[in-house]
Amino acid sequence: MTSTTIKVPSELRDRLNAEARKEGRTVAEVIEKLLLERGRADRFRAIREVRAAQTPEQMADYLAEHEEFASMNVLPPEW
Repeated sequence: MTSTTIKVPSELRDRLNAEARKEGRTVAEVIEKLLLERGRADRFRAIREVRAAQTPEQMADYLAEHEEFASMNVLPPEW
């Protein structure tokens, strides 16, 4: 893997280094973790927005489908 240098303010660099030391990770791993967490938060935000825009009938259909799947005794796939 190739690496590169990015310019960040000294304060941010220090915060990233402190977080990396605290977690026993590299700065690159800390940045990757933050990006993954951000992506997850964005996906859940999008889900909340869709659900908020649903009509009561759409929500009832969703909940009925969810209950149907939840009642199945099927193991999730092994990716």
